[in-house]
Amino acid sequence: MELPITGQHVSVTASEYMVELTTVDGFELQIEGDMEIRSSRGDRWPVALANGGGSQAELEPVLRGAITSAAVNTSGTLTIDLDSGNQLVVPPDDEYEAWTLVGPNGYRVVCMPHGELATWTAD
Repeated sequence: MELPITGQHVSVTASEYMVELTTVDGFELQIEGDMEIRSSRGDRWPVALANGGGSQAELEPVLRGAITSAAVNTSGTLTIDLDSGNQLVVPPDDEYEAWTLVGPNGYRVVCMPHGELATWTAD
């Protein structure tokens, strides 16, 4: 499933247990599960929010920029490619909602436990 945020620039906000990517067109991606950042060189950086990982200072430089693609596979894993060459991967969680994308006019996609997606389309 393609998400309607391709081409949009993002800003990053990180708190103790959540990372939020906000786009210029009014979409907010709230990540509350574990994630992995992959660099264009092939480096992998796991971020475990439940363990306090992922500070604003660490995440902002690697996640800012424009989204070149954003998709969710059938298992609920979210993959976002950035124009920097970095990639954000958020797998589903077994017990909690791993991520939520909300947008204008009531658009919403939630990755439920075990990767099931709940979706609401724009009015």
